[in-house]
Amino acid sequence: MVSKCTLSAMAGLFCLFGATTPVRADNTTAPCPVIDSMDWQAWVNKMPGPDGPKLHVTGQITLPTPGYEVTLELGPLDRKAIPTQRLVLMATPPEGMAAQVIDPVEVTFEHPSQVRRYGAVAIVCGDTLLAEISPVADIH
Repeated sequence: MVSKCTLSAMAGLFCLFGATTPVRADNTTAPCPVIDSMDWQAWVNKMPGPDGPKLHVTGQITLPTPGYEVTLELGPLDRKAIPTQRLVLMATPPEGMAAQVIDPVEVTFEHPSQVRRYGAVAIVCGDTLLAEISPVADIH
């Protein structure tokens, strides 16, 4: 899947900060299947350990059918004094037939911290901003 920045009304702000939008092979924007998004939390675990500080993000999304493969991928980090980390939610639909029932899905992300402090974490799906989590707590 190729990525490019789109200039739709919703995605224009993402282009300014270098975010990408998933694009299908036919060069159209991949739609975001998320029906609802809630309970997002973000924190940096700064407890001593061999891997150093880690960014943790959790949340819940609602999808139109069960069987989606869902991941959060590391997106661009903006250049503000206290930066915002962008995470891209990728949702691959199930192959073949699937029941047409609403499916709540827990989403988690863990990655070594790239900066000393985050101002916010933004969750993006297609050209939709699902959530912006601020402040990002430091857990000691």
